[in-house]
Amino acid sequence: MTAEFTYEHDDFRTGRGPAEFCPTAGPGPCGPSWAPFNRRVHIVAEVLDRPEELDLLQQVCDAMNWPIREPLAGETTVATEADWTPRVIEVRIRGIRETAVEQAVATLDTLAQNAELSLHCRDATLVERAQRPRIEWHLRGKRRPLSRRIGHALHLAARTGEHDPHAGTVRLVRVPTGLDESRPRRLARTRRAARAELSHHPLALRRLDPEVHEVGRPSVSRGWHVLTLLALVFTGTAICLLGAGLWPAIGADDPRVGAPLVVLAGGYLLSGTLLAIRRTPTHRAVPWLVPLAVPLAVPLVPWLGTLVQRAYLSPFGVRPTLGSDGLGNIQAGLWVLCVFVATALLPVAFLGWMRFLAPSLRVQGPWLSWAPTVTVGLAVGVAFSLLILHTAATSGVENRMLAAAGYDIPEYFGVSAEYACVEPISREAPYYGAPPPHGPVVMFGQSGDRLEFWDPSAGQNTSVRLEDARIRVVPDSDSPCVEAAR
Repeated sequence: MTAEFTYEHDDFRTGRGPAEFCPTAGPGPCGPSWAPFNRRVHIVAEVLDRPEELDLLQQVCDAMNWPIREPLAGETTVATEADWTPRVIEVRIRGIRETAVEQAVATLDTLAQNAELSLHCRDATLVERAQRPRIEWHLRGKRRPLSRRIGHALHLAARTGEHDPHAGTVRLVRVPTGLDESRPRRLARTRRAARAELSHHPLALRRLDPEVHEVGRPSVSRGWHVLTLLALVFTGTAICLLGAGLWPAIGADDPRVGAPLVVLAGGYLLSGTLLAIRRTPTHRAVPWLVPLAVPLAVPLVPWLGTLVQRAYLSPFGVRPTLGSDGLGNIQAGLWVLCVFVATALLPVAFLGWMRFLAPSLRVQGPWLSWAPTVTVGLAVGVAFSLLILHTAATSGVENRMLAAAGYDIPEYFGVSAEYACVEPISREAPYYGAPPPHGPVVMFGQSGDRLEFWDPSAGQNTSVRLEDARIRVVPDSDSPCVEAAR
């Protein structure tokens, strides 16, 4: 591991010792008094048995907030020479499990080298968190009538002090258990042990009273969880229909139908996202991340709209024209952006709601962590964006079939088709693709100094230079080109 260090002769934050080995970046003595870490490594090191060396080692460990002590009896078999003494140091770092030991040893060696400290690592091992199987039981008040529960909620909100003191969970115990017996026997045995513990408590209101309390497993608000899951399915279905371009099929293009859908889906996403990021560093960064993201979306939206128009025109074999970057292009770009953002936030919102309704899932549910949630959200967002491009290409195929059948093609996000007659100025006029037909062709506009159009009769596209042909727009596909060209 490489690290940069400052050689300014300042004191540590603790006020002791020089700062020659003070890292300028990352967790360390120049940072906060408690630096976050996710790995702990026990290192058995030998240090020169002199007071100044031991004192300097203590200062280094205090500055890094690393515990240091003498080895316990029988803790290690490392033998040192007469002039050296062993010390056990717990190095706390941020890293991955596979390389945490090497990173911890390298960090300690670097600090010792910069401090000119006579220290050598002899043994190092990763500290594994000891976990014991346990079953949790809750002491909660028995379910009251609806009127009592409403009164309790009102008193609790008004802080009158007259609410029901037994409502909800008033105490919980976790009983250790083994995995060598069946689940029903484990539950029965731990329930008896929990009732014995809950029956003895110095506070009278927190002692098990069969007339008032009941003992049960962790309370799960099944109704709210079911509602949250239904909201997840509803929002995901709405986003899927929007990405597939099927909102008109369900009548959502009508504001009286689409507006409530947008409000419900947006409320679920925004509230769930706020619940997920609250009390996190991201929550503090949102006030400046959102204004920063808005200017970035200004050039992104037209580019996304161009991708949609290009996917739509791909079945015709033509490219978007220069005049197709208007309001329709902006609408197509916003379509892609809104679907991507909504899809990316959907797992985050579900994470926020689940953590809000079941706080114990914060530590007991590794599947409800940030890494898989954000990864799934971004992956599904990209997939839904590709679905939009596929939807645009499918719409192009359908409109191409309409044109081949002689029907008018509706406008698609700023891309409007019109029928025109193309007459080359001479028989030697160059063209690209199929030769210009005698009947009307489908034209989507001018592309530079060339004109690209699609022949419904031949099902092929053609490109000619503007100076090599005479173009006349006709009202429909049945218009005779001979009369239009005169």
